[in-house]
Amino acid sequence: MDMSFLGDESFADDPDGAVHDVAQVMPGDDLDDPGNHLWMHADGRVWDLGPAELDTDDDGVSDSLTRNGPDGITVYTDSDRDGQVDKITNVDTQGVFSSRALDPDSGIWVPTDSGRLG
Repeated sequence: MDMSFLGDESFADDPDGAVHDVAQVMPGDDLDDPGNHLWMHADGRVWDLGPAELDTDDDGVSDSLTRNGPDGITVYTDSDRDGQVDKITNVDTQGVFSSRALDPDSGIWVPTDSGRLG
């Protein structure tokens, strides 16, 4: 499975393996609690992406996190509050975006939207 959506390229570019977040921490978030982390699975592995840091649907609950990479940013979202990422949106440096949603029955990432910002 192509794992480039996890930002693997950015890890290779940074000698310390650092990932630079563009996010805002919500008041009251316990970032050290693994129960507040977003996760996803692929190829028999579970990926702990870290704590949700953004409230993208304005319901008062952090549900997303962002990751910068050399080609743009990726937003990982848990839309149903179970901790599992079920939507991924990539925005490249030219403003072109694409979104995918996880089909819960098949486990396949299905394209949902694409276009250009601006």
